[in-house]
Amino acid sequence: MTDFMTVDGASIDLKTALQWRAAIDDDDFIQSTATDAAVVQYCAEKGISASAEEIQTVFNELRYTKELESAEETKAWIASAGLSEQVVAQACEIMALRNNIRKSITDDEVKEEFLENQADYDVAEIYSLTVDDKGLADEILSQIEEEEDTFYNLAVEHSIDDDNYMKAGYVGEVTREMVRAEAEAAIFGASNGDVVGPIAEEEDFTIYKVVKVVKPEFEDIKETIRDRMFEELVDGLSGTAVVEVLPLGTRTEAVEDLEDEG
Repeated sequence: MTDFMTVDGASIDLKTALQWRAAIDDDDFIQSTATDAAVVQYCAEKGISASAEEIQTVFNELRYTKELESAEETKAWIASAGLSEQVVAQACEIMALRNNIRKSITDDEVKEEFLENQADYDVAEIYSLTVDDKGLADEILSQIEEEEDTFYNLAVEHSIDDDNYMKAGYVGEVTREMVRAEAEAAIFGASNGDVVGPIAEEEDFTIYKVVKVVKPEFEDIKETIRDRMFEELVDGLSGTAVVEVLPLGTRTEAVEDLEDEG
């Protein structure tokens, strides 16, 4: 088999290189290549194309990120990377096709996703205080409610959460999927400034201070949802194709077509 690379004069063929990566479950190269090929096929099936201007725009962005200011520098980079202008153009076309897949997701489709999963986009800004004793948790909550001490001081003094106790318990902004199921309803049902808990979480007990809960409007997160839908679509494309890695003799069967899911 043709050598893939040499390291200090030692030759490594492509099959061996792929086997090394496969042995440690590192298949990023294979997966990315399969996804790119699936993108091309998907666009052909859906009638999605990229114009010369769109491909040129991607190429210009590539030159910018690599700080290639002149045609001579660009040609030198292509040569040093062992590429050809045709291969670079193909890669830029794939990126342009990806951009157009994203554009093909309509506002109506994005709105439908938002309405079906609106709660998933709620965001809460929270602090947390965790202890391993229910009695202590109740006593801390009482001190907070009676204003004998502040949540922040008590978090520094008592919280066993190593990730945030030195920040007075500050966690930051979280979505519903980022918090424990036991705490989700209490946090996202709270009013701004509320203290909720203690909530039993496995063997510990946590009190939360909810700074604010934001339930975003559609227009505020429309493009974020479109990005999410695009990423899910593209990530799933290679799963709908039969993928054979010829040097390894492996074959991955296709799952159901995207249109048939659900």
